[in-house]
Amino acid sequence: MTVGKAVTAGIVLFTLLTVASFFFLPPKYSITLALIDITMVIFAVLVWFNDRYFNEQINHRVFSIADLKFIDDVIVRQMNMHGVNRVVRKDSVIEFYRKNHKTGEVKLKVDENGRPVVIDGKYIIEVEAPEYILHNIDHETWSLIGRK
Repeated sequence: MTVGKAVTAGIVLFTLLTVASFFFLPPKYSITLALIDITMVIFAVLVWFNDRYFNEQINHRVFSIADLKFIDDVIVRQMNMHGVNRVVRKDSVIEFYRKNHKTGEVKLKVDENGRPVVIDGKYIIEVEAPEYILHNIDHETWSLIGRK
């Protein structure tokens, strides 16, 4: 049983207990349970919408990195932690796939001659991925900056 099914089963069970409470408990307790149940259902629906529509949206971040190892150390690892099963490396692009669907991409900025753009000793990369992955990459980047 997945987590989603377990949560749904728990909500249904609590709703059934709330309905049964109207027959066996005083009204003030039954109404209190009903309010808790309604709040729980609304919260569960909002969390579901957030996961469904916000977290899976593909967003865009631009990073300046001192070492290209950052891509393997942080970005590829974060993508793998979130179910990416195939990484395709091209010239200046790394594509990430989950179940044959492209879920993300890292582009190394290059000039018109195909050489990486280096500004103040840092490479410029563009990362396109779902928001929750970008959020984790942001946190890990800031933790790396804080250690140095």
